Amino acid sequence: MCSSVSKFSWDFNSKLNLFRTFLVLCLALFCAPGIAHETDSLFVPPKPEKPLRYCSSVKKWLEVATADSNLVEITHMKGLRMDLRYASFDNVTGHDVYCGVQRAFLHKDAVTKLRRAIKIMEKEMPGSTLVIFDASRPLYAQEVLRRTVRGTPYSAYVSSPGKGGMHNFGLALDLSITDAEGNLLDMGTDFDSFERCAGEVGEADALKSGRLTPQQVDNRNKLRKIMKGAGFVSLNSEWWHFNAYPSKYVRENYSKFPL
Repeated sequence: MCSSVSKFSWDFNSKLNLFRTFLVLCLALFCAPGIAHETDSLFVPPKPEKPLRYCSSVKKWLEVATADSNLVEITHMKGLRMDLRYASFDNVTGHDVYCGVQRAFLHKDAVTKLRRAIKIMEKEMPGSTLVIFDASRPLYAQEVLRRTVRGTPYSAYVSSPGKGGMHNFGLALDLSITDAEGNLLDMGTDFDSFERCAGEVGEADALKSGRLTPQQVDNRNKLRKIMKGAGFVSLNSEWWHFNAYPSKYVRENYSKFPL
């Protein structure tokens, strides 16, 4: 009798300890600060089986952009370097959305602020250059991007063409900055990363976990200081994205592109 009770007690305690261990592991994996958010896991959109080049579409876009008196081409502006990621296959869509065309346009009202940003950069970081990943974006390109996240928890990251994002008004920039030797500063994630730590909203947790270093966050803050000092508004989910004005103001006072 005593032997049976002891055996039962041992089995019960063993199972209880195993259950406690299981709970600890679950909490560590799923409930730790900065991990429980549904967009914390690394999301990489699958590459298309047949990558496309949107050459006829970008040709029409260039005709519209060059004829629009509100748009200014910034391709050769001093202090800038073009690295339009959607003009290659090396981007989240897997398509060459701009058919290799490295030409960027921006609404004239945002250009004024961009020139101010370049002046601030020249003063704060002599020898550095702003690197443009994307500027004005035609609606066809917005749809290509939207397809990469449609039906996923990340759909809110890309506005639908119907609603339009700030790029579709010509009033947003995706960009980074170099050091004096022309090397891109390390921002901790690449452009268009879907990680939560890609934006200011996830930086504190990423610093605690070691996913980001203080230097990487400092580099982001250097870019933010320049752009905010020029009057741009940062997007807290993307270190590279800056709007010329708050989105509500843009939608009330500007028009989207027609294609």
